[in-house]
Amino acid sequence: MIGVKVGNVSVITTNGSTLGPDHWAKRASDQVVSVGKDAHPLIAEQAIEFKKSIYSAVHYYMYEAIKEDRSRIVDLLRSAGHNDLANSVEKL
Repeated sequence: MIGVKVGNVSVITTNGSTLGPDHWAKRASDQVVSVGKDAHPLIAEQAIEFKKSIYSAVHYYMYEAIKEDRSRIVDLLRSAGHNDLANSVEKL
């Protein structure tokens, strides 16, 4: 018999949209910082504030990464002579 341990599993679905930076920043901050139910209130408060800081940093850099990726795509399209497509991507 093979035993498999599975930790916490969560499934998130969307209807007609994608999971944006808000979702992924929350997932990352939840993964990095968790507060035990038996934690001392002062420790818990500090952990929650740290978690907010992690969320803000991840959120900011996710948007920066998206902007950089779009810029790269625009450059590649322009260098391939697809200015019309590059203009459309820039408008996103």
